[in-house]
Amino acid sequence: MDTTPSGIINPIYDEGFKLIFGRENISEILLIDLLNNVFLGDPIFGNITSLKFINSERPNEIIEGKGVRYDVCCRTASGHQYIVEMQKGYQKHFIERCQYYVSRGISEQGYKGADSDCEVWDFSLVPVVGVFFCNFNVNGLEPKPVVKGSLRDDESGQPIGHWQRYAFIQLPCFKKEEAYCESKLEKWIYNIKNMGTTQSVAFTTDSDIFSYLRSVSNVAALSRPEREHYEACLKRARDYNAVLKSAKELAMEEGLAEGRAEGRAEGHAIGLAEGRAEGRAEANRITALNLLGMNLAPDVVAKATGLSVEEVEALKKTLE
Repeated sequence: MDTTPSGIINPIYDEGFKLIFGRENISEILLIDLLNNVFLGDPIFGNITSLKFINSERPNEIIEGKGVRYDVCCRTASGHQYIVEMQKGYQKHFIERCQYYVSRGISEQGYKGADSDCEVWDFSLVPVVGVFFCNFNVNGLEPKPVVKGSLRDDESGQPIGHWQRYAFIQLPCFKKEEAYCESKLEKWIYNIKNMGTTQSVAFTTDSDIFSYLRSVSNVAALSRPEREHYEACLKRARDYNAVLKSAKELAMEEGLAEGRAEGRAEGHAIGLAEGRAEGRAEANRITALNLLGMNLAPDVVAKATGLSVEEVEALKKTLE
């Protein structure tokens, strides 16, 4: 269960991240400094002077299609579009999801065209940059705090265009303590990872930007609707985590109980082991059915029970 106090906003949660980095006339200076340090030294993407928040909800491409909603979406003075996301929970296909998000930012440009006339659009694109903070190690990425990528030549490593850029910040890979953080980016990552649990903002004596981060992150400074919405989102997240934890514990307890009973009936060690395995498997199936009945996604149910996604999908069909 998350016991985070309510004094400092926790950016690990989507709503907390949006409150810190996505509020118009409040968050711009924080987001500019963060992005400039993520792309420090990059002549194209590391020199942001101003930005403007744009609608984070993207429309459906077809009537029956599904739209997407980003945590934070902005456009810089140079015209570049930045999608900035916080992902707290593990997702198996997270890289694919990020590519989809950035690709949507690219593809939707074609529907506008010059003077709203799609027939004269010549495929001139505005660069779209995805910056993804992840509270887990991402499948397919090196286990290091910051991984950046783009379309490049396989042999020379030279970039092929600059219309899609990615930056992944894997928070669990960042191990530095406060006293050992040196660069501005390391200090940013340290605060984003820890400020919700420590209920403090570090490096406020080193930089005015972190003093401002502390003031923006003060829950007491939120408007009443913002505070109530944030606290409601925290409650939903805590309830969700409690459901997953309880499901895991129930599966273990039921599996061990049934396994011991069947193992004793068999009267030997092999029977005990097999009984435990079969009992645990059956308990996992029962738990999975219960969680599916709560409309949880199959990949979440698989993670909670230890079943494969394919097994969960098969169980889901029995409920239809």
